[in-house]
Amino acid sequence: MLGGHKSNHVGESTMEPESFIPARALSKFVYCPRLFHLEQVQGHWQDSDDTRLGRHVHRVVDRPGSAMPTADTIRSTDWRARSVRLSSADLGVTAVCDVVEHGASETCPVEFRLGAPAPDGNPWATDRTQVLLQISLLRRHGYNCDHGWIWYDRARRRKRVQWTSAAEHELRAALRAAQTVADQSEPPPPLRHSDRCPRCALLQVCMPDEINELSARDNTAPRRLLARDPDRFPLYATEPGSSVGIRNGHLVVTHDSTELLSMRLRDVLHLVASGPVQVTTQAIHALAEQSSPVVWTSTGGWLKAVGVPGAGKHVEVRRRQYTASPDQALSCARNVVLGKIRNCRTMLRRNAPPAENARARLGEAVRQAGKADGIDTLLGIEGAAGQTYFGALPTAFRCDHRLPGPSFDQTGRTRRPPRDPVSCLLSYLYTLLIKDLTVACYALGLDPYFGLYHRPRYGRPALALDLAEEFRPLIGDSTALTLINNRQADATVFEVTPTAVALTKPGRRKVIGAYERRLATQVRHPIFGYRITYRRALEVQARLFAAYLLGEIPQYTPFTSR
Repeated sequence: MLGGHKSNHVGESTMEPESFIPARALSKFVYCPRLFHLEQVQGHWQDSDDTRLGRHVHRVVDRPGSAMPTADTIRSTDWRARSVRLSSADLGVTAVCDVVEHGASETCPVEFRLGAPAPDGNPWATDRTQVLLQISLLRRHGYNCDHGWIWYDRARRRKRVQWTSAAEHELRAALRAAQTVADQSEPPPPLRHSDRCPRCALLQVCMPDEINELSARDNTAPRRLLARDPDRFPLYATEPGSSVGIRNGHLVVTHDSTELLSMRLRDVLHLVASGPVQVTTQAIHALAEQSSPVVWTSTGGWLKAVGVPGAGKHVEVRRRQYTASPDQALSCARNVVLGKIRNCRTMLRRNAPPAENARARLGEAVRQAGKADGIDTLLGIEGAAGQTYFGALPTAFRCDHRLPGPSFDQTGRTRRPPRDPVSCLLSYLYTLLIKDLTVACYALGLDPYFGLYHRPRYGRPALALDLAEEFRPLIGDSTALTLINNRQADATVFEVTPTAVALTKPGRRKVIGAYERRLATQVRHPIFGYRITYRRALEVQARLFAAYLLGEIPQYTPFTSR
């Protein structure tokens, strides 16, 4: 007898190499080879309504049950075993059978599925392949098995899967093809306008229509397939000395036994612990289980550490990042600078009509950047464009604003430390933007500290800075302008000293709220045409950068506002 829940193992070895292909992964390959590669090779995983409902269907078969006898000790009496793990080193596969039943002289697996059979009444090809693999493994270990079953929960009935020589040939062909894809460093191309895409859990990771359009594989306009923004938001714990814990499915922030904030765990996109804030181990584990990162920052917002569950699994994209050619780096850097200057010009056009000369100089900078032949040249063009832009930015402020202290049009853009309220706002907003892009890089397996435009330097998230350039005017500067022109940026927001200007505690909360509202703003995507929030746009641009590194698209295209 072999015993136990999830350790009810039948196979050559209880230690299964990572190269073994799970039966569920093989069914994903039959559904879509690219989905198989994203999950099996790159390590991407997204929970969805279907996966949560699937776990509900499996709640009975996942419970510990009776052990399964080996083939040489099997008895003729009926028996039933749950969660039986099977493996084969020869085939390089592993499987977990939901249920294995024995009646009379036959043994058969039973797979539990959420939905219903295909419209023709037969099992879906993905389900059929998974059960065929389970049958094959049972036969290889000596069990008399010539069929299996699929229980469709929605239809409330079983469908039979018969083992034949043709079925064996079909299974081996699928295994060979899946192993070939698993050995590739690059994912297969996306499906073209497939009906399978809309319900795929990795739709927002794969971006099939977007990648096909940018790679000129499909001339059809992309569908609005990106999954809607989740009903989840970051939780900021900014009170010094507070503690973040978990209680009754809620993330709770307390200070001296007083509850400051409570938020359902499932609603937390990521946690930001700012300054001397404690995060319990239980809270970290609970967040990790739902793939929510934890970000630790200084009180002033400077990034200290990021804890991203499962970060860095995609080794190939980092290898491409580190070995990018000078031509690749220059192409990407040129587009990054072009995107930033264009968005700066748009910002002035919309908010500072008198700055016509500045807009003309920025237009000339766009033309120069498009012809730049080196990174150093781009740095010079960007620096000159920045001086022009920030010199004209004060014309966008309302004349009766409530900013205290030194005037921005006198000091200009200052940093480390900022010496005026506007620079203080911009610096803090830019650190929030860098935080979100750093998290996005880690989630994709990118190294946020190795950029193609900004030179790598100790402690400098160069890639996050690269990706932030095009969004600085659209998110950071726009948020600052809203706070100023709505007269929310007043003396209560800033602490002014003779040498520096900093945000007060209430000021930081006010700026964070304005920043998060800006990220939730919807805008029409300049390339794909559908509406998208700025929060989702950050993720999309990071994924397009990864696709550029992997050779899926010919160039990185920045996000520019029209």
